[in-house]
Amino acid sequence: MKSIDRPYDIDEIAPGRFVVRDTRANTLLKREGDLEGRLFTLRSWRRDGLLARLRERGFRVRTLEDRVRALPPLPPPVPAGVAFWHPLPDNERWSVFDPQRLDWVPVPEETRNGVVGCVVRQGQVIRRRRGRGVPRYALVAAGAMLRTINETEALLRGYAQAATPTLAARCDGARLVLPAHPLPPPHRSLIHSLAVDTADNCPVIMPDAWTLAQAIYARLGVRLVLSKSYTNDD
Repeated sequence: MKSIDRPYDIDEIAPGRFVVRDTRANTLLKREGDLEGRLFTLRSWRRDGLLARLRERGFRVRTLEDRVRALPPLPPPVPAGVAFWHPLPDNERWSVFDPQRLDWVPVPEETRNGVVGCVVRQGQVIRRRRGRGVPRYALVAAGAMLRTINETEALLRGYAQAATPTLAARCDGARLVLPAHPLPPPHRSLIHSLAVDTADNCPVIMPDAWTLAQAIYARLGVRLVLSKSYTNDD
């Protein structure tokens, strides 16, 4: 019989902040931080010891580090291949993921025999959008066929084509502003759980979340560094 996954008993949702679903853990937790209903905030420096004791007593614990390790890996890279001209459906705009910019770039339209279309290459990932509607994603397959994929697969394939990219975060006082490049939904959700604010649509994190942020980007093959040119030490 197939086992059914159950929620974690203690689940970290932000650095040092946990949802507690099994109140039997409260006796251990309240010695190391603050309990407010089902939310626990760690105040002690004995994090590793606390997590080890909880697991020894049979509680199912998930940390942010565990969530990073569970992120989907990059697929093998597929280089762009043969170019195709493809007609564009009415009122639809296409963009391709640029592995150098790590962003969506509009595909120039090209009219042939009175038909509006664009040139794409086999192996490219496409974002299709009509008006302000929800975007759809596709992989250009052999023979100019479009294979529908979801946003996560589209961005994972896009990042897989990049050659060891580096992105820079900047300092904003005591906080760190992460770059605004599109991320696959699982990675984006995890970054948002680290964020304490946004600045110009960029996630803002505290220094204690920096190592986790680097690990999330590393799962995409990206080296995340801190740009010294944006520090406020003038």
